[in-house]
Amino acid sequence: MSDETETQARRRVVVVGAGMAGVQTAVALREQGFTGTVTLIGAEPHQPYDRPPLSKAVLLGKAEGSAFDVDFEALGIELRLGLEVLGVRPADHELDTEGGPVPYDVLVLATGAEPIRLPGTEGVPGVHLLRTLDDAERLRPVLARQHDIVVVGAGWIGAEFATAARDAGCAVTVVEAADRPLAGACPRRWPRRWRPGTPTPGRTAHPRARGPRRAR
Repeated sequence: MSDETETQARRRVVVVGAGMAGVQTAVALREQGFTGTVTLIGAEPHQPYDRPPLSKAVLLGKAEGSAFDVDFEALGIELRLGLEVLGVRPADHELDTEGGPVPYDVLVLATGAEPIRLPGTEGVPGVHLLRTLDDAERLRPVLARQHDIVVVGAGWIGAEFATAARDAGCAVTVVEAADRPLAGACPRRWPRRWRPGTPTPGRTAHPRARGPRRAR
């Protein structure tokens, strides 16, 4: 074993965040021949999963989950799930977690974005966020009861949720700060089928409604 290979084998890479970016990072390290330890930390207790299906198939009960098809054990990737990271001490090369300190040589932060709560909505019945598998499962019975739904945000998640809610038989109103849906993701000339302010059956759009900025 060369000195370089031996040094690499002793290096510890810790990836914080078990979503798409974190999982792809961990898998890519192995695919590119990294022989040191790779630890993937996720705050949720669930097996790492893909988020896009949460606002579609999982939300409508057409799928129970969207776990990544990755054999972490075979790849030698250590999973530490249900573990919240509290902070990082760069000088010590350690993470502070609920389960104690975790040392690292290389740290990758892949935690993604957190939705911003509207002021005054904390703990209010009938107000929900959609980011996690647990969020989607809590929203299933809401859609099943065919309530009138107001969606704040017409980015990808908001638009997909609105579509899923309509499929479930709910009347849906979408409130968006920009002048059109998907403003941060798509050119102004697209999409044409859902123009702001032009309701489709059971769905109403209100562009330029101002509120806290949020991750899309």
